[in-house]
Amino acid sequence: MVDAVTHLLRTGRKAARLALGVRSRWPREVQVEVTNRCNLDCGMCPRRSVLGVPEVDMSRETFAAVLGRLRSPEAITLTGWGEPLMHPELLELLDLAAARFPGAALAFTTNGHLLTERVAERVLERPLRRVTVSLEELPWDDEPAGEPPGPGHGPSPKAARNVRAFLARRRALAAAGRRVPEARLQVVLFPGSQATLLRLVDFAAEAGFDVVNLVRLDVRGRPDLARPTWEEERRLIAAARRRARSRGVALAAVNDHGPFLRLASRGDRFCVRLDSFVYVDVAGRVAPCCLLRDHHLGDLRRQTLAEVWASPEARRFHGPRPHPACDGCDAFRRCYAPVARPAEVAS
Repeated sequence: MVDAVTHLLRTGRKAARLALGVRSRWPREVQVEVTNRCNLDCGMCPRRSVLGVPEVDMSRETFAAVLGRLRSPEAITLTGWGEPLMHPELLELLDLAAARFPGAALAFTTNGHLLTERVAERVLERPLRRVTVSLEELPWDDEPAGEPPGPGHGPSPKAARNVRAFLARRRALAAAGRRVPEARLQVVLFPGSQATLLRLVDFAAEAGFDVVNLVRLDVRGRPDLARPTWEEERRLIAAARRRARSRGVALAAVNDHGPFLRLASRGDRFCVRLDSFVYVDVAGRVAPCCLLRDHHLGDLRRQTLAEVWASPEARRFHGPRPHPACDGCDAFRRCYAPVARPAEVAS
């Protein structure tokens, strides 16, 4: 109950800041790029073709230095442009973060391939708030008719087995009275994928996920990729929400703003994330988000996060109007950005 009340209060404060155009006094959410190495090479991922991120791990020394420069974060997510479980010391990094900030919501995102039984047991020993699994396809016995494989995380029997086993272990611990992390299934939306999407919602309910989170595909710099029209995206989200409601699982979609959030974001003019969020790369440099990882606001090897947040670079970025670096980005907006899909924004 306390967590629910705290979440409601934080959401209310954030909505008020957005509506007034006032950013947070310091970043409350910190995403740390612990590794950019990945065991997969998904067609939708821009880490090589667009972003050109180095495929390296963050050192324990850099991670400890980053923690020492933070200020009372509410959430710390250990996920970059790679698979966090590829980092040989991920669990130790989680322990360091939990010891330094015991009240912060710790989380990471995985593709499930490396979430073996032994790893799952060790993960569930940590005081995590959330574990997110990214999947867009499963190894169906009968493939949904007319839906070719997309450029997302492929249909891996190994990942499906690992995820089911992880959720079964989580369920057993919860039944024994242990506190367990929220389990979230994250799905990127592709054109013509409604049948697959509904099956994924069914899988989430049957396997024991708490939430299904729908994510918009970013096609900037990727003319080879296609995403649903804005109208189809609305239909996909609505269909998934109906199925989720009937199966007793929650559904989230940051691009499906309700009236309250639309008002807070001033009619979709501002990103609903950046007022209290920062991204830290493997070298300890601070950026506004993962899509702008080369837009440096400061460096936690030499500055505190409070100093970075108050720096001229950060103040210029968080000006009265959206920064030009954000042109064309609609990852956290309700409508498609006009420069990306001008014909689809009007609705």
